Amino acid sequence: MLSPMFNTKKPETTTPSITPTISATPKPAPSARENIDQQPVVNSRQEPKGKAVISKGCFIKGEISGTEDIDIFGQVEGVISLKNNIISIEKSSKVKANIDANIVNITGNVVGNINANEKIVIHDEGNVTGDMNAPRIILEDGSHFKGNVSMTDNKVNATPINKDSKTPTNKPI
Repeated sequence: MLSPMFNTKKPETTTPSITPTISATPKPAPSARENIDQQPVVNSRQEPKGKAVISKGCFIKGEISGTEDIDIFGQVEGVISLKNNIISIEKSSKVKANIDANIVNITGNVVGNINANEKIVIHDEGNVTGDMNAPRIILEDGSHFKGNVSMTDNKVNATPINKDSKTPTNKPI
């Protein structure tokens, strides 16, 4: 009697097996250019914003404009126009400029007028001499300010006051 190990008779039922086919010629690795072409296209509006820094040892005289947020540690004299961005004027900075931005954060010294689309914040030890115009203006304890403030966002409906009445309507009570 033969042992089952040497049994040469095939079983009557067979189960199909799946074997992967391997190509004899390997595909070449994609080139760097093909990798770039396969990258998803990113809309320029979705690119992350960068942040520019004017360091403590820098002095800039002239006009600053752009599309990135700016942290100022040094000195700037002139005009800063970043209407959709955030400007941070840090503790060591001295800015003598008119500023137009979305948000202005101040812990340093500013001489000039400031217009902000969203808000102006003068933090502790911040110092501003000039007029400020923004829907929200925040003066923290320890901040210093000398100038005029205008807090409008074009939503104010001024009603003339009747001299005979103490109410802002024209009808006496």
